[in-house]
Amino acid sequence: MTRKFKKPAFLMYFTLIITLCFNINFLVSQESITKVFIDLNKASAEHKLNIEVFPPQLNTPSIKYFFPKIVPGTYTINNFGRFISDFKAYDSGGNELAVNRIDTNIWEIQNADKLVKITYTAEDTYNSESIPTVFEPTGTCIDSAKIFMLNNFTLTGYFDGYKDFPYTLTITKPIEFYGSTSLNLLSSDNYTDIYSAKNYFELHDNPLMYSIPDTASLMVNNTKVLLSIYSPNKKVTSSYLVKHTQDLFEAQGKYLGGNLPADKYSILVYLSDKPFRSRSAGALEHFSSTTFCYPETSNEEFLQPFRDVVAHEFFHIVTPLGIHSEEIGNFDFINPVMSKHLWLYEGSTEYYSVHAQVKYGLISMGKFFDKIRSKVIVSTLYLNDTLPFTELSKGALDKYKFQYYNVYQKGALINMCLDLYLLELSGGKYGLQNLKKELGEKFGPEKPFNDEELFDIIAAMTYPEIREFFRMYVEGGNKIPYKQFLGYAGIDFYDKKKVMVPVMIGATLELNESGEIKVLEVNEFGKKLNLKKGDLILSVNGFDINAHNFNYAAEYFEKNTKDGDEVTVTVSRGSKGSVSVNKVLKAKTYLVEKEKNSIILPAENPTEKQLMIRKAWLNQ
Repeated sequence: MTRKFKKPAFLMYFTLIITLCFNINFLVSQESITKVFIDLNKASAEHKLNIEVFPPQLNTPSIKYFFPKIVPGTYTINNFGRFISDFKAYDSGGNELAVNRIDTNIWEIQNADKLVKITYTAEDTYNSESIPTVFEPTGTCIDSAKIFMLNNFTLTGYFDGYKDFPYTLTITKPIEFYGSTSLNLLSSDNYTDIYSAKNYFELHDNPLMYSIPDTASLMVNNTKVLLSIYSPNKKVTSSYLVKHTQDLFEAQGKYLGGNLPADKYSILVYLSDKPFRSRSAGALEHFSSTTFCYPETSNEEFLQPFRDVVAHEFFHIVTPLGIHSEEIGNFDFINPVMSKHLWLYEGSTEYYSVHAQVKYGLISMGKFFDKIRSKVIVSTLYLNDTLPFTELSKGALDKYKFQYYNVYQKGALINMCLDLYLLELSGGKYGLQNLKKELGEKFGPEKPFNDEELFDIIAAMTYPEIREFFRMYVEGGNKIPYKQFLGYAGIDFYDKKKVMVPVMIGATLELNESGEIKVLEVNEFGKKLNLKKGDLILSVNGFDINAHNFNYAAEYFEKNTKDGDEVTVTVSRGSKGSVSVNKVLKAKTYLVEKEKNSIILPAENPTEKQLMIRKAWLNQ
């Protein structure tokens, strides 16, 4: 027998109020949502997709629709509106509304109070002939039935005044395809995925990759790391990469400690068996994901490049996701204003990528010093070492774009010295890891800092001396005294030092702009090799060399060759009027004295305090 109970009148009234409130809030939220629909099954052979966008409720006579001129992390003007065509707007009766394209990235729609839908065609950037070419990790690949690498800012824009309102993204997919992303998934079935984003920034910042799945995952502290691979010939697999990077992720988890500011982090890897149009390879970081484009090789050959990228990119989960300025948190996609803190966003991330490895035993102290030395050499000899870093950051888009590479060189070195200075001032109890952890707690993903206040905030959190450090070496153009800062940990730094190294070629060489390395004069070891004046050096020990990579090749040779090893040098030789032929020359090398720049060595007699700082710094 079923018993029925009559609901008291006051309870019915209370329930009605709750229901009405819920429905009102639901309607308000629905009216403010921009809804985007993409059908991957309808991708054209010309690498294009049709996009449908349903706007929030508009009450203005006209409205502008924007595509980004630039997105955070790229520091390149890309004008993504140039990949958009056939832009149309409709009212509820299916009638077209007047649209005026104001410039490359902006469309203005008339009678916007009647607007119910816009449609347009988006071209992929991987195959487009539009110039300048978009760096592949920053773009979109539309390759029907194979792979869709989707950066949302190339496919979706935003209505003027509604950038900070929510979005839904509905993707219709081939039945066997899987979508990999950190974007919030509302629902999914065999045919359709529906995602949500709290605003345009979150939508643009979460790329998606759709393909036949090859995925693997692991946990790093509280964060699930998803690895998704597209390898056209199945030469590289996610299971292999995860297995052989487990130690790196574990080290990163230990290094960061505690909870991370994201529940999910996606690494989307696109491998190609054809050359990229940009003639480059690499990655683009996002707050909680990374896109990585690279030539398809094998598991074994791809492993080290993948480890290098993971070592750097995953640490972006701290900066800029957990710590960023208003310029990034409230990014202007049309008229961007750059933050002056690239030393923090890229510099500290790059420092973390090598420091974590030495601190948890993945690389030796000597290998760590080799990496630091390389950054000192590049930043002091090949880049502008006296350009204030805050100025470089503010001018990274235009005035100083050719100095941007220094954020990975001197930017990392600034953070190394800051780390050592904090450890020195605190007696080994407080370093850069502590500082960034506290900055993350003070600010976090939803609370950006004021660009002009950060240095003062850090000084107030730590020591007054740190404010002077920033004034001298980040805001100012003073050369960093590496000897002083490394000395805190009992590490000697020499601007120049004579060392014994194996001789590689044994000749006076001419390195010209066309890449040729020509023998001008032959010395003792060159005579043993039987070098001749006029020979063109092609390779050493099987490593092809030219004028552009000669310094790197020489460094590699000196680090990896021992006294008495046999050296094989291939040259191109020909006399006047004769056809040049390649000759292979061999001889056993020996050690010679050479003056080298920026030598870093452990001190012979460090003090107890220096050893304590070194232990806190390198765990060695």
